Amino acid sequence: MLLPAIGYAQGYMEGIGLSYEVLPLKQKNGSEAAFRGDVFRANIITPVAMAADSSHAVLAGMNLEALHFSGSRPGFAVQNVYGITPVLGYRQRLSARTELTALALPSLNSDLREVRGTDVTWGGVLRAAYRANARRAYRLTVGYRQQFYGPQYVLLLGLDWRLGERWRAFGDLPTTFNISYAAMPKVNVGFNLNGINTAYRLLNNDQYFQYQQAHYGLFAETYLSAHWALRATAAYAGIRRLDVFDKDDQWPATIDYIGLGKAPTPLNPRLEKGLAFRLALSYRVPAP
Repeated sequence: MLLPAIGYAQGYMEGIGLSYEVLPLKQKNGSEAAFRGDVFRANIITPVAMAADSSHAVLAGMNLEALHFSGSRPGFAVQNVYGITPVLGYRQRLSARTELTALALPSLNSDLREVRGTDVTWGGVLRAAYRANARRAYRLTVGYRQQFYGPQYVLLLGLDWRLGERWRAFGDLPTTFNISYAAMPKVNVGFNLNGINTAYRLLNNDQYFQYQQAHYGLFAETYLSAHWALRATAAYAGIRRLDVFDKDDQWPATIDYIGLGKAPTPLNPRLEKGLAFRLALSYRVPAP
């Protein structure tokens, strides 16, 4: 979630993204209940000032999300939470093969029932990218972000690898990864991993809501035009935690979406692992 709109995939960069996700949910213990979550996301990032030779650029963008929960859910009082993250950064090409990107990522994450200055959290990342050859590139991303559940450290190892004429592997582990097969000229199918770990302040007693997931899925996508692609994903949540905590109940630290140390005790019943379905539309620009 820290880099939702600037991920380099092998062969393209994604500048605009729109997605809708359905989460069938069921409580693991306590009162039996089955309900659902609906997740809407939109993001855009673009260079607003670029050198004539594209050697450096100022980047600006915005990430928006809304989570809505509906149905009978005893002990789970969350209904709507929202995330607003402006993105401001700078990209510098150091050589024909190497570039650096720095991003500032302030965020307003809450139920928006009462907005305070303390709802704004701060963070940033630094990414180094190295293109070994025309078929393979590597990335290292490090950073930090304040979260309501405690400090979150970012450490992502990125890979873009064209394995053959039809096979590609790309992503930033452990948060995202894709293995894509070009079944037809405009159709790709494959496997993807999508990890998230974020939180939102709630009006009720300054509690916070943590959304943590690791979705392992199969996807199919088609290009609607030269730049617009539509992807459908059916996934299984290997990690699924949608939990409410008291303000002072926090993790000692997390790295990406992996919690370290003793986990705090949630106030709501645990949710079972299960399926997730996602539909995403993105605008892709061929990478240099």
